[in-house]
Amino acid sequence: MVSLGRQFFSGVSPLSWLIGINVIFYVSSVLVALGFYLNGSLPLFEHYYRRLALPSVPMLLLQQPWSVLTHMFIHDLRGIWHILLNMLWLYWMGHIFTTVQPARRLYWAYGLGGIAGAIGYLSYAWTHYPHNGYAMGASAAVNGVFFATVTLLPHYRVYLLFLGPIALRWLSLIWILMDLILTLNGGEASAVAHLSGAGMGVLIGYLFKKGWTPEHLAQVFSFSFYREEVTSEEVDRILDKINQKGIQSLTRREKNILRKAAERL
Repeated sequence: MVSLGRQFFSGVSPLSWLIGINVIFYVSSVLVALGFYLNGSLPLFEHYYRRLALPSVPMLLLQQPWSVLTHMFIHDLRGIWHILLNMLWLYWMGHIFTTVQPARRLYWAYGLGGIAGAIGYLSYAWTHYPHNGYAMGASAAVNGVFFATVTLLPHYRVYLLFLGPIALRWLSLIWILMDLILTLNGGEASAVAHLSGAGMGVLIGYLFKKGWTPEHLAQVFSFSFYREEVTSEEVDRILDKINQKGIQSLTRREKNILRKAAERL
């Protein structure tokens, strides 16, 4: 059963994971909110839901630092078009991205784009005090994927209804213009977050073009994390486990410890 589970999850693409997490968060949150609403306690649910959103108030951010990551996977429950457009855009751009880059690098483009969006949002909020609000949504993260794709394939043509074939570089300019229009309706903080994600996407795409391999960076951090755990007793325990259950029984942590031990020989 465990083996079947591993095979199932290992066969899910990074793009499917990213879309799936967003959709599962949204659908499950809507269902839970409906239950709270029927009980007349919807404000209580909204209080807890905001614990996943990125607050602009520094003291609140210190109380929920995880929101720097979680905010890019949740959406306003009353705005289904927000998540729908984000997921469609992520699906289209993600597929194009994976034609020239390993699929796992979508995590880097999405995650770093979302973090850049958080930094942009907080920078705007903290320089426009008092700005009391919350950021949520995948827009900045999706912009990270989109603009990384644009940087990698600026002349790639897509077909849009009413516009026909258009190169990604021109489409990106239209996208930026749409974000700038947000500032006319009081959405400056959102626009800054979106453009910050776009800027990170351009940087990531440029680094990928130059041969940057983020997997190596992750490996270095992984080895550093396990440096203190590489003891002879731990290595002996892992070798005994291999003899008894086979190498397929090792966890990622154990494999990293063995790899690190081998480097020291």
